[in-house]
Amino acid sequence: MKKLHFAKDYYKKLISGKKRMTMRKGKVNLKEGEEIEIYCGGERIGIAKVTSIRTKEFSEISKEDVVKDGFKSKRKLKKALRKHYKSVKSKDVFSLIEFEWVKKKK
Repeated sequence: MKKLHFAKDYYKKLISGKKRMTMRKGKVNLKEGEEIEIYCGGERIGIAKVTSIRTKEFSEISKEDVVKDGFKSKRKLKKALRKHYKSVKSKDVFSLIEFEWVKKKK
């Protein structure tokens, strides 16, 4: 089973359902309908099903996308992405991976 890893900072947002999407730079090797293991801070916290995968340039990311990823503004999202990627430019392509929980840690 494929895995998605998150920094431990996202634990509460993941478990509460405020974060139901993640953005990864470039193309990803996942498919809609596929079940994946979710890890946060190195700990397995459950299994989710990929409900949607879209690709967008950073400049095309909408307010709705920002909220699904658990952020209040595009500026805050960009700041968070810069922790994981050296740079984030408007023409950079991101995969937007939406998921729903199948089974999660309580």
